[in-house]
Amino acid sequence: MNSEDSISLGFDIGGTNIRGVALRTDLSFGETISESCEDDHEKIIQTLVRVANRIQGKERLEIKSIGIGVAGFIDKSGVVRTSPNLSTFADYPLLEQVRHEFDIPVLIENDATSATWAEVQLGAAREAKNAIMVCLGTGIGAGLYINSDLARGASGFAGEVGHMVIVPDGLQCPCGRSGCWERYASGASFGNIAVASMQSRESSSLVNEDDGSREPFQSEWISRLVLARNQEALNALDEFGYWVALGLANLVNIFDPEKIVLGGGITELGDPLLESVKKSYERMTPERSLRSKDMLVLAQFGNGAGAIGAALLAMQNFSE
Repeated sequence: MNSEDSISLGFDIGGTNIRGVALRTDLSFGETISESCEDDHEKIIQTLVRVANRIQGKERLEIKSIGIGVAGFIDKSGVVRTSPNLSTFADYPLLEQVRHEFDIPVLIENDATSATWAEVQLGAAREAKNAIMVCLGTGIGAGLYINSDLARGASGFAGEVGHMVIVPDGLQCPCGRSGCWERYASGASFGNIAVASMQSRESSSLVNEDDGSREPFQSEWISRLVLARNQEALNALDEFGYWVALGLANLVNIFDPEKIVLGGGITELGDPLLESVKKSYERMTPERSLRSKDMLVLAQFGNGAGAIGAALLAMQNFSE
């Protein structure tokens, strides 16, 4: 079987789901397959094998390489030193374990870095030589693409922008600091902003439309209200947009990118989210006229970017 009759397999291991996708040699990709993720490294490995078998059954092609994106601190030997949502990945030799199961070349990368590679090579930032992808999930991670190359840092840990302190003595963060950006601008914090809005009013239109309840108020619920043009939800979105823009303005001043790509589940809101962020961003950046007017964009591949980018990194790395 020649290399044209093969695929590179990409995975994105998150705190809630594991996503897998096949990348073909013509850079087209198949359907993303997702299964739930349990905080147990043995079950995670079993899920990777199961998803790989499902994908190979659909594609009917040989798997030549595997790329895996995972949130957290990944060292250059493929050991996950720590992961914010998976306690089982404490100094866990993920590369070694996956190699043992598949016996083919494997690459382990930070999930935001993987997602960034998908967007700069194939997606929303493919014309840029300097770009940042900011992933708004349970926390905030970023991939840095500087002078046409991924910037990983001395230890491979670059891009942990969610732990910039933007509010001195602010909200406590699980990392041990206070006032980290991700406590105010992660996808998960959107629901917290809605809760604060409800608590400040005697009456509120912010309810879960499924059952009329008010707590716990998840980001998914308020997102639906935003799309329904609920005014209180739109006000909460503007507050959320302010916090997102505050961190982005800092990153722009440090890295001077051509593009900032916003990713993560909350970006399914589309233009309402982008416009709220832009509105605050423009107030914060008097020098914005010196930069591209379309700097802020939404990710093209959504939640699939991490798996696609991991597969692409593996394909390119092991074909050299």
